Amino acid sequence: MTDQPVLKKIDDRGVATLTLNRPHVRNALDDEMLSGLTQNVAQLARDDGVRVIVLTGAGDAFCAGTDISWMEHLAQGKPADDARRLANTLFQLRACPKPTIARVNGAARGAGMALAIACDIAVAAEESDFALPAVHLGAVPAVIGPFITEAMGVHQTRRYALTGENFSALDARRLGVVHAVSLLAQLDDTIDRFVADLIKGGPVAQKETKALINEFGTKPVSQKTLSEAAKISAKIRKTDEAKEGLAAFIEKREPSWRR
Repeated sequence: MTDQPVLKKIDDRGVATLTLNRPHVRNALDDEMLSGLTQNVAQLARDDGVRVIVLTGAGDAFCAGTDISWMEHLAQGKPADDARRLANTLFQLRACPKPTIARVNGAARGAGMALAIACDIAVAAEESDFALPAVHLGAVPAVIGPFITEAMGVHQTRRYALTGENFSALDARRLGVVHAVSLLAQLDDTIDRFVADLIKGGPVAQKETKALINEFGTKPVSQKTLSEAAKISAKIRKTDEAKEGLAAFIEKREPSWRR
């Protein structure tokens, strides 16, 4: 295994796997890993041959949060700048035009938990565990807070952010942190089922669907939002991809992006 902080692999289906590669510290985030993750996501977002991005961790952990030694560096330098770097990485992952899947193969703590939530789909091994332990270090989960609260809701976030307690993968599914849980031995099969569904969709349609959800997901239903959404719908129906999808359905054949 190379010493690069983030490993990249693309298979013949167009599925790119990014592996957080600092297993000696349970893939805890530092400046180099954040930079590697940001660069790789940006490159894959521009690659027309990539259909899906899977994020996972090397070894027996997904991501144990922020590296303690890096946190010591933050306290001595410009913590606001480094906090923004983490925020930008999370936002970039959320805004990526390609569907993203978190393959949570072990512990997901703090910022690691936020990485999983920032992906479109999160699948956890049953052996995984989760926590928001910032308060145990006299810190607060500020940058990751909006992602955590979006997934868990305010009431549940209060409990787990204040106690810092560990909770199981099954609890994570109940709380909305992950979408599915499987045995570690079956994790890749579960991921593959999601991938199979994702690559059936049109790439442009998925890109626009993600943009639509990011734009309107937290807005209340109103005449204004419905009017804006209708304009987006009309625009997408005019694309070559939408025309091909409709023609393929009528002609009972596979659309071009599946062939």
